[in-house]
Amino acid sequence: MAENGLKNDLVIGVAFDGTGLGLDNTLWGAEFLVCNYKNFQRKVHLKEIPLLGGEKAILEPWRLAAAWLYSAYKDRFLNLDIGFIKKFDKNKWQVLKKMYLSGFNAPLASSMGRLFDAVATITLEKYKANFEAELAIELEKSATNYFLPAGRSYKFKMIKDKDVYTIDPSLMFKEIVADLKAKEPKQKIAFRFHLAVAEMIKNACLNLRRETKINKIVLSGGVFQNKLLLSCSLYLLTQENFNLFTHNNLSCNDSSISLGQVAIANF
Repeated sequence: MAENGLKNDLVIGVAFDGTGLGLDNTLWGAEFLVCNYKNFQRKVHLKEIPLLGGEKAILEPWRLAAAWLYSAYKDRFLNLDIGFIKKFDKNKWQVLKKMYLSGFNAPLASSMGRLFDAVATITLEKYKANFEAELAIELEKSATNYFLPAGRSYKFKMIKDKDVYTIDPSLMFKEIVADLKAKEPKQKIAFRFHLAVAEMIKNACLNLRRETKINKIVLSGGVFQNKLLLSCSLYLLTQENFNLFTHNNLSCNDSSISLGQVAIANF
């Protein structure tokens, strides 16, 4: 908002990142905010999933993948006929399952960065990362090598409770598993996932525009360093005639947080 010289009009802010502490003491990172410099309302977010082992899940994203698959299949995920499960340490899972069910050392996170990590782990069959978002970057590279002119994204649900929507990607994980079992190219799976996230953005923004009449969309957060996701999102939103704002001169990652803080403090 500050970089684009926006005044104090309400916008729909799409904030996709790794993990940051939210107002409800869960970890946020996939948020749709109706906001201006003075205030905000969290109107849409990704379904929370526990980070099993806390920050350890960032460098061992197989933990994230297991949590999402358990959320979608319960214990049946251990019998899935896919490469990720064939190399999966089921003894370690028994410990992590106790964390999942008890909440011990398993903070809830609605993070898009961590969703990318989970999908990358399942698709690429890589279980550890040397740095945050390493596997997400590999997934983007894989998707960029696949061109699908009339692509079909994966399915997901948007569930409304009172006045807040939750995006549940459980159906997406089931379709990814089906594609892996069918030996579909990993590049195709990666592309369909990127398209699904762009569809999540479009659908959430359409719902919020219908309810609030706001047409200005602002995209920020480190996940939008992913050029494929950004271009897919901008294309879909443009088709719906949204007024779009993103970064042109500054970075969308944490280096711009200080500017946002100044803009809010100065209002």
